[in-house]
Amino acid sequence: MQAVIWQGFHHEWEYNHRVNRLGSYVRHANGGPPVAGHTAASGTGADVAHFTEFATRVQAQGVAFIPGQASTVVECPRNNDTPFVIKVSDLPLPAQARGKDQYTVILNGFDLYAQDHADKLISFALEVTDPIVYQGGQKLRFSMVGSLRFDCRSPECQLLPLGLDIEEVDPEKREQEPVHQVEPVRRKRGIEKHRLDSAVQWIKQQLVRLTNLDDVKESIIGKDEDALRRWLFRAFGRRFFLKMLKWRITTPYVLVAHYIVIAGDGDALHTAESDLIENDYAWNMQDEIHRADCGIVPVEVTGEPDRAASTLGFRQIALTVTLDEEQGTSDPIQWGKGMHFLAWSTAIRDITVEGGKVRANLDLFYKCWSEAMNEVITLTTWGAFRAAGRAEFAARLALLQFTEGEVSPQAALPGRIRWPGGGLSAKRHPQAIYERPATPDE
Repeated sequence: MQAVIWQGFHHEWEYNHRVNRLGSYVRHANGGPPVAGHTAASGTGADVAHFTEFATRVQAQGVAFIPGQASTVVECPRNNDTPFVIKVSDLPLPAQARGKDQYTVILNGFDLYAQDHADKLISFALEVTDPIVYQGGQKLRFSMVGSLRFDCRSPECQLLPLGLDIEEVDPEKREQEPVHQVEPVRRKRGIEKHRLDSAVQWIKQQLVRLTNLDDVKESIIGKDEDALRRWLFRAFGRRFFLKMLKWRITTPYVLVAHYIVIAGDGDALHTAESDLIENDYAWNMQDEIHRADCGIVPVEVTGEPDRAASTLGFRQIALTVTLDEEQGTSDPIQWGKGMHFLAWSTAIRDITVEGGKVRANLDLFYKCWSEAMNEVITLTTWGAFRAAGRAEFAARLALLQFTEGEVSPQAALPGRIRWPGGGLSAKRHPQAIYERPATPDE
C-alpha cells in the first residue's frame, strides 16, 4: 500500500493579520489521488498569502495506511488556554491492517477557521495519542489533543458584532480552482458589502482630513509609521472601545485535524519517536528577523540500520507567541495579548538517511512584522503594525522505516491565495482554499 505523508508548511502574508483561517494538510480523496491543501484568510484587510506544502509519498509491502480526518469546535475565552480532545473511536480496520504487531498514528495536517470573527493568535498545540486496538483486532481508537488561545480587544476586532456574506465568486476572477468542489456560499440578508466599504472609506477620508497631514502615505510608511493610526484611535477615546469589549467574550474556532494510521508487522515496519524538539527566540521593533537566522533546528532520529526506506512525520506541533508588554501596549490598536500574524513555518526539510540515522532540518519560525509591510500599508490596511515579542515552538517527530518499500524524494508544493478581505467568513468561501495534487510528476 501507499500514502502521502504531510511534512509541514511555510506560510507568509504580505502584511500582518488576525487569524480568520489557516491550514495545511494532505487529504486522501475517495477514489482519487491525494491532494495537498492550504487555507488562508485574513480578518478585514485584503492580502495575498504565499505558501509551500512539503510532502513525501511512501509505499511498502506488508504495511497498511489508513488516512482520515476529524474535527471539533473550540470555544476560546479570550486570553485563556482552551484544551480540546478530538476522539477517533470505532475506526474499522480493513482486512490488510488487522493482526499487526505495530500501530502508530501521525498528523497529516490541520485546518483552523473562525466561525464568527477572527482574533489574534497566542497559542496553538496539536498532537496524536498512541492508538488502541480492540474488539478482537477489528477496530481502533485514539485521540488528537491540544489547546488554542486567542485574544483581541483592539478596535478592529470590535467594530461590529456581525459577519458579511457574499455570493459565489465568479470563476473567471479566481486565480485557481480547488481540486474538490466546495459548498456554494448562499446570499444572506444583511448589510451590502459595497455600501459598507464605501461608508468606511468615507469615514477614513474624514479622519485623514482632520489630522491635517498633507501626505498620509508618507506618514504611514515613514520612520514613525504607527503615529497616525495611534492618533486616530486615541481621537475616539478609550472608553468607547472598552464598552465594545462586552460584545464578544469568546471566540469559536473549528479545527479539522488530518491523520494517517500506519499498521505493520515488525519485519515490514519499524517506528521510533524523537525527543521533544524546541525552538524559541525574541524580536524587537527595529530589527527584522529571518528564518535562516533563528528558525531552523537540525534534528536527528536514530532507527534501525538495515532499513534504508525511511522518512519522518509529525506526532506533535505547538506554537506560543508572547507580546512584549513593555513596548507599545499603550497603543489601543494592540489592546489584549494577541499577536498579529505575518509568517509561520513548521516543516521537515532536507531529509537524509545514513545507516540507521535520519537527519533533517526542522523549520520552526514565526514572524510578526517585516520591512516589506511598508510597501502595502495604505488607508485600507491601517491595521498592520510592528510589535515586539517572543515565539516558542515544540515538535515531536515520528520515524517511519520500511523493509521492502520506497520513499520518493520530498515534494515542495508552492502556491498562493488572494483573499478579498472585508471581514468575509472563510468557512465555505472557495477563495480561502487551494488544493493541488500531492504527488508531483516523477
